[in-house]
Amino acid sequence: MLALTLGACASGREYRGAPIASVIETGEQAVEGRVDTVLRGDSGDSIALSVWPATAPQRGVMLGVHGFGDYGLSTFRAAAEEWRAAGLTVYAYDQRGFGRNPSNGVWPGADRLIEDLGAVYAHVRAREGDAPLTVIGHSMGGAVVTAALGEGRIAPERAVLLAPALWGGDNLGAGYRALAGMAVTLFPDKRWSGDGVVRIQASDNIEMLRGLGRDPLYVRKPSSREFAGLIAVMDRAVEAAPAVRAPVLLLYGAKDEVVPEDPLRDTAALFAGPTEFRVVETGWHLLLRDLEGKRVRNAVRDFALSGVRASAKHPI
Repeated sequence: MLALTLGACASGREYRGAPIASVIETGEQAVEGRVDTVLRGDSGDSIALSVWPATAPQRGVMLGVHGFGDYGLSTFRAAAEEWRAAGLTVYAYDQRGFGRNPSNGVWPGADRLIEDLGAVYAHVRAREGDAPLTVIGHSMGGAVVTAALGEGRIAPERAVLLAPALWGGDNLGAGYRALAGMAVTLFPDKRWSGDGVVRIQASDNIEMLRGLGRDPLYVRKPSSREFAGLIAVMDRAVEAAPAVRAPVLLLYGAKDEVVPEDPLRDTAALFAGPTEFRVVETGWHLLLRDLEGKRVRNAVRDFALSGVRASAKHPI
């Protein structure tokens, strides 16, 4: 009963930003071969967006959704340079509350993150027309993508989930929910470092990790409100999973210390469309940026270009 009560407190205290129904693109600037722009919503909030136009004849479009603490340019920059050479135009945006946005450090709410993806997706569709579109979600971004797919907010030709945060529903124990509920009720905006409590390695690419540690845009210490909000995002994703019909490639690192494998398999098994769950033996959590990340980048590229050939559901 305590866990249920505190869990309800957690969802009730989650901050919710103003909704963005549509966006207008402004402030276009060419930087190192890409184009950085700002999507201004009708609510007044803005979303930073980067675009890497294909350098070979265009064969498709990709839309990247980053994970917690990170931002689009950080997560997808290196991968986009490779994908664009294969004829893929790559879009990656900073989710509200993160990265280059004025809202950095202010949790917008699970509802807003999922709605924002729908608005950005509609913007990309309007620009790119009928070009085959693959949506890619990493970690928390994978949960946002899953929820948006299942709720019918986006309808891409295919989707890629990289170490997605699908640890919600029945797989997330009452203890975690109680702790999140207590923290957000008593200390909603306190940020937690985890020092001396937990040690997690996100990648074997140590230089990249050091770069993230120096990056002033990277959110390193999540707040109680953000913990509770992340649970809300994961719950929404699991709830929406049975309605996911787009072909999905789910990649998971065998050395991932952030997200456990079993909840991901349980959620992927709920997907209604063609699904492939692939374990990357050399992979950690930051799959695109690991030392062996090229294997993952190539797998994502090939999936975006070829799709899922089988009409029947792949075994998990």
